[in-house]
Amino acid sequence: MDFWQEIFMALSRNKLRTFLTGFAISWGIFILIVLLAAGNGLVNAVSSDFSDQSTNVYMIYSGETSKPFKGHGVNRSIMFNDKDIRFLETEVKNVGKVSPRIYRDGFATFNDKSSSIFVSGVRPVFRDINNVKMLEGRFINELDEKNSEKVIVIDESVRDKLFDEGFSPLGQFVFVSGVAYRIVGVSKKMGDSNGNGYVPFSTLKTITRQSQYWMLHFSVIGLETKEDNEVFTEYLRTQLAHFHEFDPDDTSAVYIRSRQEEYLQTMKIFKTLQLFIWIIGFAMLISGIVGVSNIMRITVKERTNEIGIRKALGAKSRSILASIVTESLIITTIFGYIGMWLGMVVAEIGGGILEKIQEGKSVTLNIVPTIDIRIVLMATALLIVCGVLAGFFPARNAVKIKPIEAMNYR
Repeated sequence: MDFWQEIFMALSRNKLRTFLTGFAISWGIFILIVLLAAGNGLVNAVSSDFSDQSTNVYMIYSGETSKPFKGHGVNRSIMFNDKDIRFLETEVKNVGKVSPRIYRDGFATFNDKSSSIFVSGVRPVFRDINNVKMLEGRFINELDEKNSEKVIVIDESVRDKLFDEGFSPLGQFVFVSGVAYRIVGVSKKMGDSNGNGYVPFSTLKTITRQSQYWMLHFSVIGLETKEDNEVFTEYLRTQLAHFHEFDPDDTSAVYIRSRQEEYLQTMKIFKTLQLFIWIIGFAMLISGIVGVSNIMRITVKERTNEIGIRKALGAKSRSILASIVTESLIITTIFGYIGMWLGMVVAEIGGGILEKIQEGKSVTLNIVPTIDIRIVLMATALLIVCGVLAGFFPARNAVKIKPIEAMNYR
């Protein structure tokens, strides 16, 4: 009882000092948790955006040549047709499924309601390539493509604008740019896109009278790293240059976009951001530990005469050392856990507010701060251990002083 009374008397004698020391500790762990939660929220947003889409996807866009090549002049348009699909599927390694894509903007109308819509003419494999998730009904199938059926798959945003809640649109007819399409499915909205519809490629090709198209989607197999994608991109450009007879160094002839490469680059950026957040958070922890160390050094210095008197009266060194270290342990533990819980509460409240803000919006960022409780507990434990060590070393030096020297210390 005397041991604990002595500790709490020492803490109560210097209330302001104790509070400022504890505040530095709480602030350090609080900032670390909030920063980590925010960093995880940003990573979650990017991961959520890419999770709705396949990342092993390449897109090729037609362009115009900027260099003469084998008798061909500049400004020659490079367009695609069915031969390109067969070429990619049979002649280019690492290529999986291939689908062309043509577009048509317009308005979808049902009775007295309308919605803007971006209609894509695609083949059935487009669903597998781009991981289109169905909420109702089905996607376009091979029979639709073969017979050029006037069927359409609308996304959930178009469904919500055209139909009342709880009403299934399957089997209903919508008019898009004067053409009636029968709805066969409802897909999940992809990323932050809004107002998409998918119809058979052959159907839209006939309606728009397009013999060529300017975009191809295809999946890739066996490309895992950024370096793999860079090598494949150069290889693909060389193959296309040979097939369409343009200079392989002419980057404006065709544009190649790798969703996987974009994903890897984005995640690399956010990993760097997380590292930066860790550095800032760790610096805040260090500042808290340094604060504890300085305060304990001052405390021990002020109590040097007291330590000398106690040793002269027969107090053992380990008893004096234990009281000072326990004092440091109490400050770091109590205020460390206060900072930890405050940080977790603020992160949870912030996540709830962000979710409320994004409710009902057509474009959401999906920024939901998350906390790894293991990291939080490890950081708090590290802070406590360092706080104890910060009190241990100056106290150990003090108890080594001879009683007569300690009593005469000024």
